[in-house]
Amino acid sequence: MYLFERGDIVYIRDFPMGKPTRIKGKVVGVLPNDFYNILLTNGMNADTIRRYKSFKLIDERDVYIDLEEN
Repeated sequence: MYLFERGDIVYIRDFPMGKPTRIKGKVVGVLPNDFYNILLTNGMNADTIRRYKSFKLIDERDVYIDLEEN
């Protein structure tokens, strides 16, 4: 699993250990039991803080998102 720190940029996965979505956020808090508070920066819940388990998150450096859309 990933170990995130405050300030890391992460993407939300579509299901546990699945593909990353285009929704990203910033880690603002580290909670017990492998939970993280994420400040979402885009998407429908932008500018809100949500709690996610580490397997629902992926580091920004590990994501390749094709910017060209057909």
